[in-house]
Amino acid sequence: MYISTQQSDWRQIIYCGIENQQLDFKAAQDWNAIGRSGRAKFARHAMALANTSGGYIVIGVGEDANGNPTQYTGMNEKQASSFDPSSVGQTINRYADPAVEFDLVKPVLDEKLYVVLVVYPFKNLPHICNDVCDDELQRGVFYIRTTDARSRAAYRSSELHGIIQRALRNQRQLLGRMLRGILYEDRQAAEPAAEEQFTDLLQGAGNNSRLYLGNRVTREKPFFEAAVHLQQRRKLLSLTDWRRQVDSLERPSLHNFPWPLPNPQEQVIYATNNSLRVHPKDAAAPQKYFLELFPDGLFYCAVLLPELPGPAIAGKALAQLCAIVLALAGELFTQLGLGSELLTLFFSLNNTLELNLLPNGQNGQSQHRCHIHDIRIVKTRTAGDLEGGAAASTAAHVYREIGERFNYSQNDGQARATANALLSFLCR
Repeated sequence: MYISTQQSDWRQIIYCGIENQQLDFKAAQDWNAIGRSGRAKFARHAMALANTSGGYIVIGVGEDANGNPTQYTGMNEKQASSFDPSSVGQTINRYADPAVEFDLVKPVLDEKLYVVLVVYPFKNLPHICNDVCDDELQRGVFYIRTTDARSRAAYRSSELHGIIQRALRNQRQLLGRMLRGILYEDRQAAEPAAEEQFTDLLQGAGNNSRLYLGNRVTREKPFFEAAVHLQQRRKLLSLTDWRRQVDSLERPSLHNFPWPLPNPQEQVIYATNNSLRVHPKDAAAPQKYFLELFPDGLFYCAVLLPELPGPAIAGKALAQLCAIVLALAGELFTQLGLGSELLTLFFSLNNTLELNLLPNGQNGQSQHRCHIHDIRIVKTRTAGDLEGGAAASTAAHVYREIGERFNYSQNDGQARATANALLSFLCR
């Protein structure tokens, strides 16, 4: 069954009359009244469907005396409205790693209202449960959907093999698309092996940032991540020499990160076994951020964005943050004599579902809303370009693409104005 929200007629799905590997039915209920255990059950079904072949969770269909889903009661308005995409998504993806991709639709059939969670199969990595909830969820488990319509942990070797095979197939398809893009679309793109070489460092840095900033906060609040790395991983310097390079940064310096302040908050910089870490010395500092630098050729940072009422984030601050990151990375790699090296620039904005963007950071202006959970932007530029002034224009391009995910479009004149403003901001 092809998984999509674009059904010509939901009748075939809702009136199926039997649960199967891609269909799960629930009686009419209120999301806010089913409790923690009830919501965890939805998370289990969502992870299981996504780890198998995707599918649908239909709410508003009860069971008859034989246990078949044939009681088409539908839902009242209060019940249906309780299934808000933001709250449902936050709950499901509090337990799932990586986040489950799904849509929530509310079709009407025969004058009855239903709620349907459209769960898509995983694209890159299968979903593992990262927390416990009563008898519904176990930490460290891959849930699957079986042919007898159960959502349970994969415990047979053949089931785990099936998950691995699907992941490998997805990776092969992704690699094929990347190769076609390199050959026919963008000959300046990064080599396919580049991202793979830094995968373990990126995953480790991401985990470290979440531990420092707080798992709950980074699952629920606007959360910015950026990574800049070389095309080939290699040991550039010792940690001692790497520290000297970092301390010698001038404009911007680490004290300008994540935003320049009249009185910069005190930072702590220390070495681990393979990196340098930077974060505020005071755990109660108003700006929450984490930065990790690897002598292997990776610059990583994570920042909790200031949240405005709405909830919303300020577009101006976001654009400036992108510019600071690119300017710091460009300066650092150029100082190492790598100005001609092509860098991969990765930006991620997390927990964006139903989040508003305020382009000028003013509460009174019109808001632009995002309808997806996370935003990913990838670019490539040389370190010398970024050091030579392209940090501002590249940050403006990144901000423009992020804005499009918020349904906020800039024309070329507005984009140039943003780039000029960021250049002035970096030169102060």
